[in-house]
Amino acid sequence: MEQTIRRYRSDWDLAQCGQFENGIYRSRWYLGLRPGMEWLRLSLAVSGPVYVRVYAADDPPTGSVYEMEPALERAASDLLLYGVKGLSLCLTVEPGEALISYELTFPGLSVDSFLPSVMQEDDTLRKLLGIYQSLYMDVNRELSRFPERLSPQSPDPLSELHRWLGASSWMGLGLPERKLLAAAVELNRLRGTKKGLQLLVRLVTGQPCEIAEQFQWEEGIRSAREREDCKRLYGGGQTSVTLLFPTGTSPERLSMLKSVLDDFIPLGVPYTVVRLEDAAAMDGHSYLDGGAEILDPPPGELDGPENGEWILE
Repeated sequence: MEQTIRRYRSDWDLAQCGQFENGIYRSRWYLGLRPGMEWLRLSLAVSGPVYVRVYAADDPPTGSVYEMEPALERAASDLLLYGVKGLSLCLTVEPGEALISYELTFPGLSVDSFLPSVMQEDDTLRKLLGIYQSLYMDVNRELSRFPERLSPQSPDPLSELHRWLGASSWMGLGLPERKLLAAAVELNRLRGTKKGLQLLVRLVTGQPCEIAEQFQWEEGIRSAREREDCKRLYGGGQTSVTLLFPTGTSPERLSMLKSVLDDFIPLGVPYTVVRLEDAAAMDGHSYLDGGAEILDPPPGELDGPENGEWILE
């Protein structure tokens, strides 16, 4: 029922849209479409109670705006501006530090234009209908944004989207929810695979990890002692998958990861998470570096007999 609505938005930078003076925010003068134009609505995002004054004039004053009589003043964050007329409009908000952003709407076609002409001059009826007009304008705006909010990459996705994408169990655990939601489709497709684990680890911890499966470290074991050492390194005899994280990995991030790891480990497969240290000795095994290799020692050399015995160097 309304024509295309025009808006001034301050979201990007309050300081570019006005200035702070003695604790009060004063906007610049906004230009309308024609002299005597009636403005529509002022919506503010605030962090607390505010008192708003709105000034309107066909010719903005050259002096201070505070010398003018406000066209509207109210302790509210959402104001209908019916009756506020003028080519230009300015507003003040007190206290200024409570203001986050604002949106000034000006005019389309008022709902009373569709009434019989005898009813169009009734200001009381216009103000009453203006309330309902503002409500359906909000609904229309939400409907126009609906397709965008269906995307996991949207900055403001639908609140139900995580449930539709099968990511409900990942929300509310301190995890980077926006990153996980944006990758939810890929994570679900790769769930239970090594590639899926690597993607999850990067999203939650911000860094990669080494993933070792039991068959990998069992290959090449030549003695019972080596087997015991490997079991201690990779988490015990019941561990089939081990995630090795480098030094400096945040314990908080690892705790977050463990809260959702069961969803991404193959069903029924035991696992363990190990954070490596630079050179932390443990039961005869030294954690050197994630990519370090320990070579076999060189063969001994005979250095001559001493008291009839051979000494190995």
